[in-house]
Amino acid sequence: MHLPLYLPFTFIAVFLMPLTLQGAPFVPKDDAVIATSNTKLKASLSVEEIKNLLDNSQFSGQSERLQGALKTHLVKLYQENPTSEVSYLYARILQKEHLFEQAINIAKEAIDDDPNHVNSHLLLANIFMTQGRFEAATKHCISLIGLVSTLTASTCVLDIQSQHKNVQQSYQSLLKIVDNKETNLATKHVLSEMSYRMGHYTKALSHINHIKLSNMPVSLVVLWADIQLRLNNSEHIINSLSTLVDDNTNLEDALLLRLAIAEKDLKTHGQKWQKMMAERVSLREIRQDTFHASELAKYYINIQPNPDKALYWANINWQQAKMSMDQQLLKDAQAMPRGKL
Repeated sequence: MHLPLYLPFTFIAVFLMPLTLQGAPFVPKDDAVIATSNTKLKASLSVEEIKNLLDNSQFSGQSERLQGALKTHLVKLYQENPTSEVSYLYARILQKEHLFEQAINIAKEAIDDDPNHVNSHLLLANIFMTQGRFEAATKHCISLIGLVSTLTASTCVLDIQSQHKNVQQSYQSLLKIVDNKETNLATKHVLSEMSYRMGHYTKALSHINHIKLSNMPVSLVVLWADIQLRLNNSEHIINSLSTLVDDNTNLEDALLLRLAIAEKDLKTHGQKWQKMMAERVSLREIRQDTFHASELAKYYINIQPNPDKALYWANINWQQAKMSMDQQLLKDAQAMPRGKL
């Protein structure tokens, strides 16, 4: 599943898709310390502290670590003082759990309170795009005009158009706006993802290859890995992703899946990542974890071929997300040979 680039998460999306904040995405400095998995939350957190933790949760090994605790804090804040910022942050948490209708209602409350709340418009554009409600998504992008840079508003609109109109035309339009100037991470992510969907893998990599993996949100690391797979760089994937976090048990499903696919492609690296992914899949299936439906479908297509399970999870994913990549995943599952496994 693919999430938009203007959200403070993607997780993605994974994961729902790329990501953007209100113009300049949060990127840690090279010497920044990302919070470790045993970090404990204080009994009381300020709105700014919660926002910082949510921003930090974009990065590898962090995306689900504090989800429950942050949600508990935000529910309390929302009940006590539902400001536009609190409502927006609460909607982000709900969006991450794929509770889209609840997230939409609360993000709309934020906009009712502050019609110029940029991140709430971006969040709604993201959710509506994920649901395939492209007209509604575009309206929120248009609401950004005059509130954010022309580049941010244009990236928002063109990303949506690329999902249901001509991706090549959207790509060229965005390139023209960028006009070879240095741009933000969000727009680079969208340009790279558009290139990937068009099958221009070397060009897709060129948009993001200068960015350190440790400074990429999970959704962008996933895109980077998918591009590398298309370029037959499985060794590079294993060497890079295996050292991305100190404890590989904290790797997100989407990253663990790419490691397993790369390992299977090489046939010379044993089955370490494939076994780890099999254990993760077993856990998700026991929980009927629909949030990871995309990864489960891909697992049964690419790692342990099973057309029935692949189609089952691809259909669940399609019920939640209707982006072009989600449609392709469903087609891939439907195209698997039926018969004896």
